[in-house]
Amino acid sequence: MLRRLLDGRYLPEELLGTGGMGEVWRGRDLRLDRPVAIKVLTEAGLDEPMAAERFDREARAAARLTHPHIVAVYDFGTEADDSYLVMELVEGRTVAALIADGPLPVEQAVSIAMQACDGIAAAHVAGVVHRDVKPGNLIVTPSGTVKICDFGIARLPPAGGQNTLTGPATKLGTSSYMSPEQALGRPVDPRTDLYSLGCTLYAMLAGVPPFSGDPLSVLHQHVNEPPPPLRTRRPDVPVDLDALASELLAKDPADRPTDATTVRGRLAALLASSDAATAAAAPVTVAAGPPAPAGADRSPDGREVAGRGPAAPAQEVAPAPPARGPGTGRVPTRRRRVLLLVAAAVLGVALLALAAVTLLTPDTDPSVAEPAVPPAP
Repeated sequence: MLRRLLDGRYLPEELLGTGGMGEVWRGRDLRLDRPVAIKVLTEAGLDEPMAAERFDREARAAARLTHPHIVAVYDFGTEADDSYLVMELVEGRTVAALIADGPLPVEQAVSIAMQACDGIAAAHVAGVVHRDVKPGNLIVTPSGTVKICDFGIARLPPAGGQNTLTGPATKLGTSSYMSPEQALGRPVDPRTDLYSLGCTLYAMLAGVPPFSGDPLSVLHQHVNEPPPPLRTRRPDVPVDLDALASELLAKDPADRPTDATTVRGRLAALLASSDAATAAAAPVTVAAGPPAPAGADRSPDGREVAGRGPAAPAQEVAPAPPARGPGTGRVPTRRRRVLLLVAAAVLGVALLALAAVTLLTPDTDPSVAEPAVPPAP
């Protein structure tokens, strides 16, 4: 286990993980007083053909690239038979770890693929083909930023007549994400990375890569069989996104999109249309009525179905204001009061007049004979 100072400045502090060829440590650059990741080639790695060259290749490839979506390599060296890389320490989880929890939301998968396209495009501009784009080589930070790592089998621009790994290393990669041309040992170009990106996008959305089985079977499928349509495994994937994934997974590089920038643009358009559709479909926020009782039924428009209990109103509606003006059939409250007062006054006058007439009129009835009064004596 590595516990000693490297090059007099890099101090390994905590083992983060191990692989087939090396270990990755959290460490500190004592000279610059900053955290770093230290990748060390182990004894098992030393037995791997071309392992040392792969270490050197990763350092030289990353040294060409300075980009927000590519893990930076700071230093490379050998000490006491230990080859090491000193890299930017990136906190976060790999996309492979995220997929292990299940398929990703469509928007998250598209965002990750877009950022990967940015890093891949920068590498291609510098003449570097990654050749091992896969979920395990994409790190997502807590803020959502994607970083591409491990350029150990990258194809570099020609330098001194050597630009490729030799021997069996020409087919290095991960079978589930390997392009048909890599499986056949043919020359690669930037569209090779797009195929691997298509496999990664497929895995993010479906939860599994497009092909499965033992490595040889998977390589055969990459070369000879079409992948199952993405929407058969994930029906909510937009049709345009399914079509893009199919293009990225084309067997012939000529049938794939031409470059990572083009793919990024199509992904951005898909994300924008998805956001617009979500905004258009979002319900208007209104004051909610009381919750419906359990078991209440509603008609399609949200109203109560007769005989099945009350339903909560779809939204709270303010009572209509009193009708005004002619023809409404309703009289404003103030006018109603005035009319009532006038009617009461008229009624009072009528009652007084009736009383006066009653007092002034003789209390006789012409139809009744008065009784005879005897004459005075």
